[in-house]
Amino acid sequence: TDRLSNKHSHQFGNTSSGVKNNKGDTRTIHIVNENTVRELSKAIYGKDGDKQHHLSATRFRPNIIIDDLEPWAEFDLIGKTIEVVPKVVEKNDIIKKNRPLRFRIVSRTVRCAGVGVDPLHPELGAVDIPKLLAKHFPQHGPYLGVYAVVDNNQAGACGGTLAVDDAFRIVT
Repeated sequence: TDRLSNKHSHQFGNTSSGVKNNKGDTRTIHIVNENTVRELSKAIYGKDGDKQHHLSATRFRPNIIIDDLEPWAEFDLIGKTIEVVPKVVEKNDIIKKNRPLRFRIVSRTVRCAGVGVDPLHPELGAVDIPKLLAKHFPQHGPYLGVYAVVDNNQAGACGGTLAVDDAFRIVT
């Protein structure tokens, strides 16, 4: 059936980044930098925000959360390719030798009112994220996070694995 074909015409979310930056392929991955979220949270709630008054990265509905970059440094990755560096495993674990999983960072993520409510804590109410981004970080506008696509341009690329505690390195 057509649903099993390689044609992907449905885009989840409000982005056309896959269409614009990946030859019409709408499959994009949303990456959020935990340190950027912390920086925004401090700007909104102060340095000592409590459990009820802080932003969590899950609010931004990412596919991947990274935490080893300076705040806002994810924007410097646009146009670059990053590669998954698997965490160190115990000697007895079986290591599967695959080609490294690579992502091409294609654009910044514009934020909308949809991230105003934390999906894990909706009882905390809504926060106007786009307005607060523009107020506290006007140099970045209403953007937080980046979109990426799997880099299938590498020889033999056919997917890969990503796990908690894996790291990334910039390839190009």
